[in-house]
Amino acid sequence: MSSLHVNIELSVATFVIKRVDKRNALDTATWELFADACESLAVRDDIKAIVLSGEGEHFSAGADIHELRANIADAAWMANNQATIARALDAYATLPQPTIAKIRGACIGGGAALAAASDFRYCTPDARFAITPAKLGLTYRLVDCLRVVDLIGAARAREMLLAARECDAATALNWGLVNQVIDADVFEIEVDEKLKQLTALSSTSQRGIKASLVKIRAAQTVDDAESIAAFRSAFTGADFQEGAAAFIGKRPALFN
Repeated sequence: MSSLHVNIELSVATFVIKRVDKRNALDTATWELFADACESLAVRDDIKAIVLSGEGEHFSAGADIHELRANIADAAWMANNQATIARALDAYATLPQPTIAKIRGACIGGGAALAAASDFRYCTPDARFAITPAKLGLTYRLVDCLRVVDLIGAARAREMLLAARECDAATALNWGLVNQVIDADVFEIEVDEKLKQLTALSSTSQRGIKASLVKIRAAQTVDDAESIAAFRSAFTGADFQEGAAAFIGKRPALFN
């Protein structure tokens, strides 16, 4: 059985990490499947959103430490593992579609990195968050640190990264690490409703804006030819025609 289940229904792709016996710890094979899936979806105009979750009670407990220990003396294997994780995280973070992380239970290490790379993060009250390389003698890529700083600011990022502080759901919400904490009994229903609201909006708008947000994260501060072209072409696109007609007609817009 695959450790990552990918399902496409209508205009939404769902990713489910399926290693329940290991609290959905991420081994190299899972990271590779994740990277492949993201790269495949990135070129699909028919996909309007991606939803990521873990099967069972946990989002992800992070790296598969048993796998790392078994291969710790193999330099080539370790280099490949690091490259695969980087490829997966960067492919996910730069997807042109909006992404949602649905978080229950443990969201640790690599799981927290995936959450930080998501556009929206919703969790249940039992969720807990930690980034723990300092407990393992490891470090964190600069870009992964940056994603945490983007969310919660430098001072709180230092608490999570340097002090390996674990945060409960209430703290995560207060810090801006998650968008909302939702009671477990209505979690699926409410996140589904947020997804419906998200996919009812213009994907042309979302893709253009997300492309700019990705460039801003990469420290770009002025428009380039691509961003200017996207901005200008939107005014002649079908979505703007529909949006303007809906605004004038005082009705909801119906985007494809």
